[in-house]
Amino acid sequence: MTNFISTGSTYWISDEEIQILQKNATNGDKNSAFKLYQYHMFVSLDQDLEFKWLEIAAKNGHPIAQSNLADLFFTQGNKEKAIFWAKKAYRNGAKLPDELKILININ
Repeated sequence: MTNFISTGSTYWISDEEIQILQKNATNGDKNSAFKLYQYHMFVSLDQDLEFKWLEIAAKNGHPIAQSNLADLFFTQGNKEKAIFWAKKAYRNGAKLPDELKILININ
């Protein structure tokens, strides 16, 4: 089961906590990777690191990360990767936006 992380909590991450999160995420902790994704999306605004940690969280089974990655690929026009990640997200219980539901043929 995924522990959902408040986006607001990402604004008060210390440098020490970032190092711990990076170590944990690199070792497969999907929640640490997702928190780093949120941090870089909303605080540091580093798009390269945002994508890096989103992809790691998704690959480690974080359903919201999988849905967000599917949506990102869909927006970029990469239908094949969007379908791949949307199906994984759906199988893992994520609520998908309508455009992704249509893409993978679910109602």
